[in-house]
Amino acid sequence: MKNLIQVMVLLSSVVLLGACASAPAYKAASNGGNGYSDVKVADDRYRVQYKSSSKDVMDVTNMALYRAAEITQQQGYDWFVVTSRETFVDRKSVEPEMGISMARHDVVHRDCGLLTCETTHHPVNSVGVEMSNNRQRSEVQSILEIRLGKGMRPDENSYSAADLLSNLAAVKE
Repeated sequence: MKNLIQVMVLLSSVVLLGACASAPAYKAASNGGNGYSDVKVADDRYRVQYKSSSKDVMDVTNMALYRAAEITQQQGYDWFVVTSRETFVDRKSVEPEMGISMARHDVVHRDCGLLTCETTHHPVNSVGVEMSNNRQRSEVQSILEIRLGKGMRPDENSYSAADLLSNLAAVKE
């Protein structure tokens, strides 16, 4: 029984760690995978893309904005304006979901004769494994076209790179 509990705890830990590892991370994309990529389209214009397996569109949009702010500062500019914005959500079925359960209960057996009854209790341990393939994964992609600028911001539709980097610092973590 003790070994069975240890195995169950170990399997549960592996499943939980696997779930944590699938959280989106701020990183450069490689080979068209998840992360950011950008292309310079003119001296002061860039196309920024962020792709993630996150289900949260807002997280992916924030990561694209964060990357736009990084580019703005790297190029020596103060602010940027988003001139075009597109968001795509693609849902796909993914690998089977697995669940593990363990139960312990008593089985009561009653054996009656002519004059008396005898009752016995037997502990029973059971382990169950369930797999289903009805889980969905979303791939979210945010594409921004930005124009960079220096000095005074033109209007409220522009973003201060320094402010955005400060306010969205948690995106990178």
